[in-house]
Amino acid sequence: MHTDNPLSAIIERLLKDGHGRLFSQRSMRAGQIVYGGDETADGDLLIVRSGRLRCFTSFEGKELTLYLLEAGDAIYLHGGAMLEVRTAADVVLASPAVLRQLVLAEPELALAVLPALDRLAQKSIRMIEDIAFHGVKHRLIRVLCDTADRIGRPAEEGIVIDHLPNAEDFAMQIGATRQSVSTVIAELVRSGILYRFGGGSMVISDLGRLRRELADVR
Repeated sequence: MHTDNPLSAIIERLLKDGHGRLFSQRSMRAGQIVYGGDETADGDLLIVRSGRLRCFTSFEGKELTLYLLEAGDAIYLHGGAMLEVRTAADVVLASPAVLRQLVLAEPELALAVLPALDRLAQKSIRMIEDIAFHGVKHRLIRVLCDTADRIGRPAEEGIVIDHLPNAEDFAMQIGATRQSVSTVIAELVRSGILYRFGGGSMVISDLGRLRRELADVR
């Protein structure tokens, strides 16, 4: 499991020193949907140990990705929470009573949970700002830059993003249509900033130029 994140490191330590029995541990398969009101009690804290989950909202058949959860991320679940397991994931759940008990045993847990929750709040605020004030191109370029920073690997050709999300995934993530996302990607490919690398990978040939595009595009 990942331990380079403060919250991840604390959770792994708690699981090893006997406090693991207080958590509800789950392994989830890719594609599984978790509904807060059905599978958990309101107020349960979910912490991701490994894998990736998508928190989303849905209305009249349309979906909007609010944020992605990865190792070291945490979210409070409630009746309206909907999570899709994007890659097989291991998570732990703590009820409010259990969380209070754990914080007494490990005060640093509270200090690690708060920044994790704040990251999600900041992502939500940015999502609202982007949809309200920026067009599809700006939103997509920002996600591409964020993806490059998070999982991109340097190569001779530029920054390689393996297993790049498809147009539909990007569309759900930025609140746009798949066609509009495909149009922007095609434009970036024509300009030479992006190109396909094979095996579902894509190369950002000049990340600096892509960031300048972000500054110029509204």
